[in-house]
Amino acid sequence: MKRAFRLLLCVAGTAAGIFLVSCTVNQTLVIAADGSGTLTTHAEVAPLLHDYLAGLAEAGGSGLPGGRVFEPEAVRKSFQSRPGVIVQKVEAPTASSLDLELAFDSLSWTLDHQEALASTGAATLTEDGEARTLRLRFDRATWSGISALVPPLQNPVLQQLGPQGTGTVSESDYLSMISFSIGDSAPALLRKSFVTLTVRPQGDILSQAGGTKNADSVVFRIPLLRLLVLDRPLEYSVTYRLRR
Repeated sequence: MKRAFRLLLCVAGTAAGIFLVSCTVNQTLVIAADGSGTLTTHAEVAPLLHDYLAGLAEAGGSGLPGGRVFEPEAVRKSFQSRPGVIVQKVEAPTASSLDLELAFDSLSWTLDHQEALASTGAATLTEDGEARTLRLRFDRATWSGISALVPPLQNPVLQQLGPQGTGTVSESDYLSMISFSIGDSAPALLRKSFVTLTVRPQGDILSQAGGTKNADSVVFRIPLLRLLVLDRPLEYSVTYRLRR
């Protein structure tokens, strides 16, 4: 915990503070009837934080390549190296945003063959007859596996600001550190930042936990502050039956 806060003050970016204070991350997982599907992601950083991060990078002697927060080719290479993942689109339409579209022939096989996920139970898909249950678990043991699925969290500087070791910190203390390092407006921005995951199976949704069920999907709206503090586990699940 102390190490993470020290990096926050010095580098202003350990796992999420800079990138994810007022950062929108919207992801949609579509699961086809045969178990294949797509995962699309749109991530966007507020201009204030883009400028702040650019200043930090310049002070460190590197700068942001092309002035962009996201490096499309780096993101592409990262996902292309993963078993079962097909990269269909990687674009940075603006200096502060990223659009990513991934495909897979089998969600079950792909999850089973992502070592960081399979070894920690961060994301699992189980079957019980015709019912399938997708579970996500966010805790300190699964943080590295889950963060690998969210492009902003792949930044090596930002990875340091997320949950570290076994220590915990309160939300109020975390917000105080954010305010000190970034500015008084940062805590309010962080409170407004979410990772929104929409799961849309082509079938019947039987049950869900932690989200909101719509006609054809379940939406999980996860506060970034909760992800960054992780003083308690966060669990989400959806059980569905695909139409054959």
